Amino acid sequence: MSETHHNLFDKYGGIPAVRELVRQFHERFVTKPGLRRYFDGVEPQMLIQHHVEMIAYAMGKPSANFEPQKMASEHHPLGITLSAFEQVINILRQVLLDANVDGRDIAEIIHRMDAQRHRIVRDAKPLSNLYNPEQIDALTGLGNDDALRDALAAECTKYHESQRDLSLALMRAAGAGREALPTDPRAVQMMDRHLSGVLARTVREADMLCRRHDGSFALVLRATDAGKAMQAARRLQSAVAREPFMLVGIRLPIEMAIGLASVGGKVGSAAELIASADQALQTATSGSQRIIAAA
Repeated sequence: MSETHHNLFDKYGGIPAVRELVRQFHERFVTKPGLRRYFDGVEPQMLIQHHVEMIAYAMGKPSANFEPQKMASEHHPLGITLSAFEQVINILRQVLLDANVDGRDIAEIIHRMDAQRHRIVRDAKPLSNLYNPEQIDALTGLGNDDALRDALAAECTKYHESQRDLSLALMRAAGAGREALPTDPRAVQMMDRHLSGVLARTVREADMLCRRHDGSFALVLRATDAGKAMQAARRLQSAVAREPFMLVGIRLPIEMAIGLASVGGKVGSAAELIASADQALQTATSGSQRIIAAA
């Protein structure tokens, strides 16, 4: 990605807006003992101010009050793990989704934050993958169909070269308990943003979550065979069920239909993997069994 970032700081209202984002971020942050422990002894106001400066920087504010180069000396001694860093990223993603930040802007902010991971986590490598705006879903900030196809093509190459396992999960909302799923376009968008937050918090760091043009979600399960893919699907389904979607005061317990496919046999290309998972998803959507693995 070019070093020229959009000035999202001004677009979304400058310091007052960032302070509100940080307030929500901090409220969620301090409820996580596994995150809070890294900053025991730090005055709450100092921690909040640090978060203000960091998020403002990620949103494109000139870095006069935030120097990324100093982050390593400040954070590496704390022993912050990659898992903890991922939790922080997912809290920020959810706050941005809840604040109705545009999906592509969310992706840019997350990317700029993610670029600091090697300065926060001692053994992490600098971010090497480029940020491609044309491969970002405009609603959620996840990858789109192009990102999905590129990721699957790269993983299929690894399968053919070294027989590395690969599976794909395609998912969509298929029910909402006793209530009907929303059909109003605005409500559907709100539900999809809710689901993207839940799924992003649940998937493994090694995997890739995307949202396709038809509104379904896709998860590239790297180094994952059919059995482990089924376990991952059940975990995702349970995570969505635990966090109902709120629509005008009504709690909708979303039920996800999931179609699974794995490389092997007649399935060896990205297109074949998508077609096989799509067929399984159609069966899962229309039937009583909500997770279907392609034969």
